Amino acid sequence: MIQYRYDEKKYAEEILKHGFLTQYHRYELKILVKYFKEVLEKKASERKKLIYKFCESNIVNFNRVKYFKMINSALLYGSKRINKLILIKSIPITDKEINYITMLKLDDVHKKILFTFLVKVKLNKEITKQVYGKASEYNIFGGKKESFKEVFEMSKLSNEYNIDTLVNQLSNMGYIDVRTRGKINLRFIENIEVSKEGKIVFEITNFNNVGYYLEWYNGNDKFIKCENNGCGEIIRKTNGNRKYCENCQKEKQKEWDKEYQKQKRRVTENL
Repeated sequence: MIQYRYDEKKYAEEILKHGFLTQYHRYELKILVKYFKEVLEKKASERKKLIYKFCESNIVNFNRVKYFKMINSALLYGSKRINKLILIKSIPITDKEINYITMLKLDDVHKKILFTFLVKVKLNKEITKQVYGKASEYNIFGGKKESFKEVFEMSKLSNEYNIDTLVNQLSNMGYIDVRTRGKINLRFIENIEVSKEGKIVFEITNFNNVGYYLEWYNGNDKFIKCENNGCGEIIRKTNGNRKYCENCQKEKQKEWDKEYQKQKRRVTENL
C-alpha cells in the first residue's frame, strides 16, 4: 500500500478494479475524484455521478444521506486546483548521500533508519514540488504516529526493533532533533555535502522496500536487482533462481505463456 501513495494514478485504477483497498474510504474517494478530473477529464457533475455510482457498488447498504458529508468532502477536495494526483516513479540517491550514511560509525539498523528517513523526506519534498511548484528547503519530518510507522515499514527492519526507541537513540547521538507535536528535524542531512551536485548512483523505484536498497548497495548477496530492463527494483532472493521482482515476474510469465501457446500451435499445425 505504501507504493500506491506515491503513484495515485495506479492507486485509483486499483480502487476502481477491486473496490476500496483500505478502511480509509474518505481518503480513497479523494484519490478517485482527482483521477476522474485529471485522467478521465470529467466535469464536476460527471465526477459526482461516478463517485455515487462507485459507492453504491462498493458500500453495503449504501445510503445517500448517511454518506453525503464524506462524498461531498471528497468532491470539494478534488475540485481544488491545488489537489493533484501524486505520481513519483523513482527517487534518486547520490554518491554523497549514500557514502555519508554508509561511512557513519553506526550499526546497520540505525543506518537503515537514517537512510529511510532520507528517502521519505525526499519523497515529501517531491510531493511539495508537484503540488506547489517548489520543494521545501527544510528537513522536518513526522507529526503523526502513522508517519513513523510508515518509515519503519519502508526500512524492512525486523519487528524486534521499535521505531520510537530508534528515534530516541538517534536523537541522543545528535543525528536528529526531536521537536514538539511529534516532529523531528533530520539534522544529519545538513552534514551531507551539497556544495556540489552529487552523482546519482541508483534510483529507488519501490518505496515499500527502501531498506533493501541499502543492503544491496552494501554487497549483501541476499539482495539482487531485478533483471528486467528499466525496472531497477531491489528484491530479496527467496531461492537461487529468482531474477525478477513480483510485477516483472508476472509480465514475464505472460510472455512465456504466450510464446508457449505459439509453439504449441506450430506443433499442432505441422502434424
